[in-house]
Amino acid sequence: MKFVHIILALTSSIGASIGFAQHTPLTSQYLFNGLVINPAYAGSREALALNITHRQQWVGFDGAPTTELASIHAPIKKTKLGLGLMIYSDRIGVSRESGIFTNYAYRLKFRKAKLSLGLGAGVTMVRSNWDQLALQQQNDVSFIAPTTSALRPNFSAGLFYYTKRSFVGLSAPFLMTHRYALMENGFRVSSAKADLEPMLTGGHVFIVSKTVKIKPSTLVRYRPESGIQADLTANMIYKDRVWAGLSYRTSDAIVGMIEVLPTQQWRIGYSYDMGTSSLTRFHAGSHEIMLQYEFGYRIRIRDPRFF
Repeated sequence: MKFVHIILALTSSIGASIGFAQHTPLTSQYLFNGLVINPAYAGSREALALNITHRQQWVGFDGAPTTELASIHAPIKKTKLGLGLMIYSDRIGVSRESGIFTNYAYRLKFRKAKLSLGLGAGVTMVRSNWDQLALQQQNDVSFIAPTTSALRPNFSAGLFYYTKRSFVGLSAPFLMTHRYALMENGFRVSSAKADLEPMLTGGHVFIVSKTVKIKPSTLVRYRPESGIQADLTANMIYKDRVWAGLSYRTSDAIVGMIEVLPTQQWRIGYSYDMGTSSLTRFHAGSHEIMLQYEFGYRIRIRDPRFF
């Protein structure tokens, strides 16, 4: 049963609480769905790249988060521009947040590197079906309205600097914040001042041998309500076709992941999160599947893409 105290505990632990309706969707394979966290990623794959991700978090926990993401982006030939589109749906308990973003990147080329400046604009829809809750107090006026929904604009901004084997990015995925506010007739979504949640990413590929490479990377995010959280990741790459890695997300999970490139255009990825937080005893971990396809593109053996 979806008791209110369970829902509040669950949502507050990932930043989508009654106080904060807006948050950045969480994925473990963020490096290959970069538009989710940085609009400057648009066009950086140097191909028309389509990515679809499904994440089932906290298996066995009633009302646990489920996330679907889809993005497509490409460079515009004979220009310095990259364009992208990102769609997402994030469901937790009786609440669902979905949105669509267009992304624009202006890319400056240096001798051995590129610097991309990105902006994103879109809309976010938040909807909660309070009548699906099993209330402990049946006459709780906070949930007198059966549903709460709102459509709000949002924006993102970022920088992305990369070479063939290194990258660093700085972004603010959601520049607008929307909150659930308790009114006389129940909860309503209200606009609030922007509480920036900046993200810093970085990584480098080290060549170990002709067939093996090691790629350490990190994502560091800051949330006003929970402070700093970091993903510390290391991947081993075999013949540029098989990736196997481990990641540690501070105060949350240890992640195992594997990615396979069966052809030069397909990438298939799977990750499993083993929780380390206080909620671990209530669930059986989190599963994530990722598919990526690059249209009309051939990965050159001398210059494969590592992010």
